[in-house]
Amino acid sequence: MADSEQLSSGLSGLSLDANTAEVPEAGSAEGQLPEPIVTSDGEWIDITTLVDRAASELASGALIKQTHFTLFDAMMSVEVMDPRLDMGILTADDALEVSQWDIDRQLTLREALWVALQLLRCEMTWHGSASLLQTLYTCNYFTANVDGLPIGQDSSNAVRDIVLFPIVIATGVGCRYVWSEFSRYNLFGEEDVQMGTIEPQFFADFSQRDADILLYEAHMYLEFRMNEPGARELIEIVDSRRHWLRALGLLSAERMIEDASAAADGLAELRQMHVAWPDDEGTPVRGVFDPKCMRRYAAAAPIKPRELIEGPACVQELERMAKDLELVESLVRVESVEHLVYMFQKIHIRAPSPFVRSLLMTTLANNEHVVLAESPEALVRRAVLEMVAAPPRALAGWFANGDIIRVFLDWFRTLAQNPPRARRVAYKCLGTWDALQGEAEQADIDAFGAEHPGRDAADPAQNPFWVSSWVYHMKLMLLEGALLGGVRLHVYAAYELPIIFGYATQGFEAHAAHLDRMHMGAPGAARTQRLQRVGVLVRAQREMAVATWLISHMFERLLVFRAPWHSKHSDAATVLRLESTSAQRARYALRFRHVSMLGSPTHLSFDGWCASAEHLDECLLPELLGHAQNALSAARTILGDAKDHRDSGNASVVDAWADACRLLYAVVVANLVAMARLQQSGVLRAKELMVSGAAALEYRQCFLQADADDAANDRPVRSKKQRKDIERARKWRDAVEALARDKLNVTCVQGAHPDWPVFSVPGA
Repeated sequence: MADSEQLSSGLSGLSLDANTAEVPEAGSAEGQLPEPIVTSDGEWIDITTLVDRAASELASGALIKQTHFTLFDAMMSVEVMDPRLDMGILTADDALEVSQWDIDRQLTLREALWVALQLLRCEMTWHGSASLLQTLYTCNYFTANVDGLPIGQDSSNAVRDIVLFPIVIATGVGCRYVWSEFSRYNLFGEEDVQMGTIEPQFFADFSQRDADILLYEAHMYLEFRMNEPGARELIEIVDSRRHWLRALGLLSAERMIEDASAAADGLAELRQMHVAWPDDEGTPVRGVFDPKCMRRYAAAAPIKPRELIEGPACVQELERMAKDLELVESLVRVESVEHLVYMFQKIHIRAPSPFVRSLLMTTLANNEHVVLAESPEALVRRAVLEMVAAPPRALAGWFANGDIIRVFLDWFRTLAQNPPRARRVAYKCLGTWDALQGEAEQADIDAFGAEHPGRDAADPAQNPFWVSSWVYHMKLMLLEGALLGGVRLHVYAAYELPIIFGYATQGFEAHAAHLDRMHMGAPGAARTQRLQRVGVLVRAQREMAVATWLISHMFERLLVFRAPWHSKHSDAATVLRLESTSAQRARYALRFRHVSMLGSPTHLSFDGWCASAEHLDECLLPELLGHAQNALSAARTILGDAKDHRDSGNASVVDAWADACRLLYAVVVANLVAMARLQQSGVLRAKELMVSGAAALEYRQCFLQADADDAANDRPVRSKKQRKDIERARKWRDAVEALARDKLNVTCVQGAHPDWPVFSVPGA
């Protein structure tokens, strides 16, 4: 009876009418959170029947809620039907599994091996953008209170205390270092590693030296039991943990800046690390891992369990991280800012793990100093002087603006982001760089006027515009990276690729012309060589952009014609509708909204794009492929010359673009062969395919209208010529569909350089 009264009292604060409920004033007795509804013995009361009965009496739009529950709370809450609400609920099987956990369990070596391998899977999954609650915290040994346990000492549970716990603690110490690196600049946010709201538990009472000593003792213990099953595999895990921990300490940003040779020692440790996923994974231990551990933690939102990386895959991930750490070591050996730029382009291509990218940025900009303890101002000054012969007076006033230095570092931070965020950050920075270019132009005018009083400082023919030329060069690199980065992320639809690479062609053309101008105003052998190296890469990309533009235009002509075909299914037929010109214009504006406001280069307008597309429509398909082949031949020649004169800075970048160019060239040749065979075969009539884009567009409009009339059962009286035109148009459509289905494939596959699409040709 008392319980029933308490239940009624607890429900008295509920409002049954969401439209008339009033929120009590803050601080009033009515506004206080009610006590939980529990019985006298502390057990929760099941009110499901009561709520079901009350809900049956509610009208549409009514709501049962506490009086303190506001609109803000409603907007922040998770929907009742959201499956995440049940993520922490234990089923009968879950409860049975949890009940098996016993920290005092006597472990065998094979059981310890299984736990260590599963913990490695958790760690690598965490590195790959999972949260602690989904990975490391699911291991009860990892979150256990180790106070009072004889860790590292011979005890009645020796395998647990001398072998397993040292591995677990070493894992936590390594993750503690990684966590501190993530938290240092917070460059990546939760897109890479979900930190969440949970305070990390990484065995703070144990230092790296403590972990190393424990691992050494574990190694010695296992050597005495080498003949037992699981001992050899555990020794490999213990030794790899020691190498990993030592490398993390030696490759820290502080150590590398103080002593660059420490990085080489750290890499030597990593090269000694050998991890192979064993065939025998040990004996599973029930209760050790709790996938629904999130029920024990207060989180901002429910977190669902996550599948762990498979064993061989997580070993590959660990090896990849170890290899990527070589990028950190190479950062302290850059000879010039040009090499630094190439290095970050290489990072952008390889897309290493978030930990490696964060460590790279910490090393680049640590305590207001850049590589080898050089100040940001000095680095930017070197960057300008490597490419332009600016007098000291021109640089003095320009460096008074601190934003210029910050924006320069932002360029490197942009490339160090993960691909999606790098693209977004680049577009945000473009506006700042555009304003910076204007400031630099005015500074160049002032400096040139002071240097040459009698000359026109605003005339580009007289003023080399030292600093602003370099700023414009960097801005174009940022724009090109952001534009092509969407290809890697599959942001663009197939029908958008001609537009994207049409604009890219214009950007690379403007960039090449700008480098030619800089070459004229930058005397000196070293500057000439650097400008030539940069110019070679830009020109090669321009030819590749032209070829990709032509290839994608060919595929677009066959399939979509500058607009998607929307299928509308009906009982009569499938009707294909052409997207309106206004809708196409809106799509174009949306795609280029970030760059449409830039002062330079001149934006390719929608009308200009339509004019370019109409010009290409006059070419037959073999002509498009022939032009693409010529452009790629030029790109191959340029990149071949670049390989002959490359240095350690740009070698990997040249190789990546050369591989992508080779794959594109193979596609063009394969399509040329396919077209030649089609013209000689009777399967597809050449005259139905070898038409210009303008004629194909007329065919398309003809059969679209005819299909629409047939679907609507509205068949007007047609003349003999109209019927013949419709028949010819439908034959053309059938031929195009057969060509696309049997000979051509517009699916983009990733080449050596992920920003360049490669169109695969089946059987080529």
